[in-house]
Parts: sequence; C-alpha cells; structure tokens
Amino acid sequence: MYVCLCNGFTNRCVDKAIEAGARTVGQVYQNVGCRPQCGTCMNTIREQLAARTSEIEMSSTDVA
Repeated sequence: MYVCLCNGFTNRCVDKAIEAGARTVGQVYQNVGCRPQCGTCMNTIREQLAARTSEIEMSSTDVA
C-alpha cells in the first residue's frame, strides 16, 4: 500500500527503514531518501512505527 503519494513510497519501504533502525518519521524519510512534502502520510508512518517497534521490542524480549 502506498504510504506517501508525494514521494511514492509504500508500507514495505517503511518496514525496511524500521528494520534498518529508523525510529522516527524523519529517520524513515532519510532512509528512503526523500523529504516530507504535504505531510499527509506522517500519521500513517507514526502508526506503522509504533506497531513495528513494539513488535521488534517484544521479539527481542522473547529471545532474551
């Protein structure tokens, strides 16, 4: 699903950025190599960051 229409990146791009260590919206943009345009996608990115980082934290807790 497209997350950012202005820059043309998808939820998979956001997932890859999170897996690479992005923990903020700005870090996601930096990872995908673009800058915010209209800002409409920021809430979606924040939601995806919250969901994925809690998944990552839970899986690292399970391993420890």
